[in-house]
Amino acid sequence: MASLHLDLAGRVVLLTGATGGLGRALARRLAEAGARLVVSARSSEDLHRLIHELPEGAEIRGIAADLALPGEAGRLARDAAAVWDRLEVLINNAGVGYNALIEETDEKTTRRVFEVNTFSPLALTLALLPRMAALGEGLIVNIESCSGRGAMPTRGIYSASKSALAVLSNTLRVEVEPLGIRVLDVFPGTLDTNFDEHAYSESRRPGLCLSGGGCGADPAPAAERIVAAMGRGSGELWLDRRARAAAGLAALWLGWRERKVRPLRDWARARPTDHTPREERRWQLVQVETSFACNLECVMCPWTCERESVRYEGLMPERVWQAVASHLDRIASLDFSGGGEPLLHPRFFDRMAEAKAAQCRVGFLTNGTLMGEAAVESILEIGVDWVAVSIDGATAEVYESIRKGAAFETVCGNLERLAVRRSEGHPRLMINFLMMPDTVCQLEEMVRLAADLGVDVLQLKQADVSRGEAGSGFALFHHRDDKQLHQLRRAVRRARRLGEKLGIEVTQPRFQPEETPVCGQDPRTALFVRYDGVVAPCINLAVAGPSSFLGEPVEFPAVHYGRLPEDSLDEIWDSDLCLFYRETFEERERAHDKALAGEDFPPNLLAMQEAFNRVIAAMPQAPEGCRTCHYLYGL
Repeated sequence: MASLHLDLAGRVVLLTGATGGLGRALARRLAEAGARLVVSARSSEDLHRLIHELPEGAEIRGIAADLALPGEAGRLARDAAAVWDRLEVLINNAGVGYNALIEETDEKTTRRVFEVNTFSPLALTLALLPRMAALGEGLIVNIESCSGRGAMPTRGIYSASKSALAVLSNTLRVEVEPLGIRVLDVFPGTLDTNFDEHAYSESRRPGLCLSGGGCGADPAPAAERIVAAMGRGSGELWLDRRARAAAGLAALWLGWRERKVRPLRDWARARPTDHTPREERRWQLVQVETSFACNLECVMCPWTCERESVRYEGLMPERVWQAVASHLDRIASLDFSGGGEPLLHPRFFDRMAEAKAAQCRVGFLTNGTLMGEAAVESILEIGVDWVAVSIDGATAEVYESIRKGAAFETVCGNLERLAVRRSEGHPRLMINFLMMPDTVCQLEEMVRLAADLGVDVLQLKQADVSRGEAGSGFALFHHRDDKQLHQLRRAVRRARRLGEKLGIEVTQPRFQPEETPVCGQDPRTALFVRYDGVVAPCINLAVAGPSSFLGEPVEFPAVHYGRLPEDSLDEIWDSDLCLFYRETFEERERAHDKALAGEDFPPNLLAMQEAFNRVIAAMPQAPEGCRTCHYLYGL
C-alpha cells in the first residue's frame, strides 16, 4: 500500500450510502477522527436520525440524493463541495444488490444497479477530481465487493457492476498518482448489515444471508480498519483473508471457482417456482433410478454383469416410488437417471409429472432411442426442466460401434424434434459425450452436431466408472502430465472455442486428479435411490464390486443407508451411516476452507501448488469408497 499519511482531522469527507450498516459505522469513526462530514443517502429522515446518533460536536451535513437516477451524482458532488467550499476525500460506499439468475434479470433494474454501483461513483469522481488536483492532494475510497472477482450464481449483475468499478478504480489509481491523488479499494467481505433486505430481487430470491442479520462480520471493526487504511495510503484493502485467497485462485484457476459455486448454482436452479426457502426442502437432490434395465449393449457400460441378476425386471416398483413420492414437497430437485434407460419404465412420465406438481425441478438422462413423438409430447406437457441424451460419436459409424442396438439417425432425429418444439429454451437440452480413445478425435465434430441439433450444452464426460472388465480401459486421465494430456487439453480448447462461435456451451473436463472437499453429488444434501429401493450416497456406492482407481485395481464397497419402503426416507437420512457420511464431508469442507483462508498464495505456480497440497492435507480422510472414487477428484 503506497504511503500517504493523511491526517483526517479537519478534512472534508463526502460519504455516500451513509445510513447503511457499514455507512453508519464509517460515519461514526470518521466523526471521531475529527473529519468534517458530508453524508448522503436516499432518505432525508434516515440522514436526520444518523446525524443525531453521531458524537456531539461533530461537524456533519446531510444531503439526500437518489443515486439510482442519472444526474443525481453530479448534483450531489456540486452540493457537497459547496458546503465548506472544499472536498478532499470521497468515499463511494453507496451500493445496491440484485438477487437473480442472469436469465431472470430485468433491464430497468439492471440499469438502476449499474447507476448506483458503477456510474454514480464514476460521476462523483469525475466531478471532484479537478478540485483535488487543484489542491495537489486527495483520496478516493471505493467500497468494492469480493463477489466482483468471480462468478457467484444469482449475483451476476451486482458482481458485474462492482467488477466494473474495481477495474475503473485500479486504472484511476495509476493515472492520478502524479497529481497527488490516492485511490483505495476496499473489499469488506460479508458484513452483518441489512444489505440483502434492501436488494432488488427476481422471483423473491433471497440474498446470501438470511434476513434479520446474523450473517457476516461486525461492521464497526471493519470501519475502524478502513479509516486506519485511509490514513496510511492507497492500494487494496481486503478485510476477509478467505475471500482474498478465493479471488486469487479464481483468477488463476477458473475451474476451481466454478466447482466451488456449483452447489449454490444447483440450489438456485433447483428451487421451485414459489421459491420455498432452502431450509424447508430437506434434500437438494434425490436421484431416482426408475430403471436399471436397458435396451442397448454399450461397450463401456459398467453395469453389464449386474443386469444378469436384477429384480423386478430392473424396473422400480410402485411401492418404492411411493416411499419417495410421499416426500416430494421436501425435495428440491429429482434426477430420474441411473444405470439403465429410464424411458423403459411404463409409468416414467407419470412420476415426473407428480414431481413437477410438487414444484420439484426434474430431468433425466436417456440414450434417446425411445424418445419418439409421444415422449416429446409428454416432456413438453409436463414441463421437464432438463433432458440429457448420451451420444458418443459424431457419425453413425462411430456411434453405432459403441451403442450396440441404437440407430444414430433415430437418436439425432428424436433430439432435434424436441429442440424444435420446445418453447423459450425449455427444457434445457444437453448431449453427454463420453470421451474415449476412439471418440476424442471427434470433439469438434460433436460441437457442430450439437449446434445442428439445437441443443444448449455439450457435456464432455470421462469414462470414470467400471466394474470388473465392464467399463474398464476407456479412461483418458491419469497422474502424469505428459504429452498425451497436453494434446487432449488442446483438443478440448479447440472444441470450446468452436462452441463459443456456434453458441454451444462446452464443459471443461479434467484430465488429472485434484482432490476436492466434496464431490458433485454432495452426500450432505443428496441421496441416490436404486431401482430396488436401496438408498446410497450415489450410484457408484450402490453397487459393490471390483473396479479401478487411477489405473490401480480396487474393490468398491457397497454403502447402503437402508431400503425403501421398509425404512422411511427420514429414518434413512437420520441413520448412523448417513450421518457419518454427511458429517465427514461437512468437516472436510470446514477444514479445507480454514486452511485455504490461512494461505497467502504467492504469484508463483510452484509455491501455489505447494499451498494447494497443504490445503488438501488439512482435510480429514474421506469415507470408505469415496477415497477411491474418481468423482471426489474432479474426474
